[in-house]
Amino acid sequence: MKKRFVTIVLVLLFLGALVAGTLIGVDYSLFRPGAPESDEVVFEIRPGQGLRQVSRNLEAADLVPTGLVLEVYGRYRGYAGRLQAGSYRVSRAMPPAEILAKIVSGDAVVEELTVTIPEGWSLDDIERYFEELGLFSRERFQEAAVMRDIYEDFSFLADLERDTILDGYLFPDTYRIYPDSTPESIVRRMLDNFRRRVIDGLAEELAADERSLHEILTLASIIQAESANDEEMPLVAGVFWKRLLEWIPLESDATVNYVLGTNKRQPTFADTEVDDPYNTYENYGLPPGPIGNPGLPAIRAALAPAEHPYYFFLHPEEGGIVLSRTFQEHLANKARYLD
Repeated sequence: MKKRFVTIVLVLLFLGALVAGTLIGVDYSLFRPGAPESDEVVFEIRPGQGLRQVSRNLEAADLVPTGLVLEVYGRYRGYAGRLQAGSYRVSRAMPPAEILAKIVSGDAVVEELTVTIPEGWSLDDIERYFEELGLFSRERFQEAAVMRDIYEDFSFLADLERDTILDGYLFPDTYRIYPDSTPESIVRRMLDNFRRRVIDGLAEELAADERSLHEILTLASIIQAESANDEEMPLVAGVFWKRLLEWIPLESDATVNYVLGTNKRQPTFADTEVDDPYNTYENYGLPPGPIGNPGLPAIRAALAPAEHPYYFFLHPEEGGIVLSRTFQEHLANKARYLD
């Protein structure tokens, strides 16, 4: 009996020591700095990386002793869905739990960043891009990129109603994002660039055109989306301009894709019947506004379309644009190049 008692005591002592050792190990793995004299480094978290990947990357960078313990701790604290992409200044002098808390707080180093907005991108594309870069949420940039009082000093926006999406006016270009940038400041820079490149740069052409700036940009945005390259833009513009003049629906696939949020090469018949003012299969004339932000070649094409006898066009998977004079000719070309 005495021997059994001693055995039980020894087992309990062993388990107690094991638990105590484990607790001490966890304490060192989470709440004690690894090297008090360590220099700071920049640790990057990319969009889409989860708690497991971040924990393993911290261990691989020798910033935490055990990624597994940090991951378990993070899940216990509810951090799994709260990690924020960005670059963070951390060091081994910081306890691992503190490093993880910094990442969750979003206390990132916002260094100067160069971003490129391609020609034709819509506000939806731009806000998604900025969110993927970890700059702003989609909702935050969307809130900034509509007509507001803070943009009233841009005279070319005078005819826009409040809360109108600024698609068409957010000039596509390469921009440098500074640490103190806000969504509003970036929108203002894009509008200022539009003023210099379009309003000032194409002043004579705009003054000679009877259409409003909004109409020109709306047509230019469709030309941008429907053209394979800059050289064919005047040809595409000529087709759409003839259809507008003769009150023929534009029947632009790009407008249907814009309505549906798709990117189909050939929308289905059901797609073209969607009830929306931007659907140019169902509505005559131009849609209410631009479907993206056109570049200078598309805007120039809208101002100076090519003169030709064509009313239809299509793009084979290989090769350039194919133009047609009649609907029958267009159907024959579709059967030849697309079906």
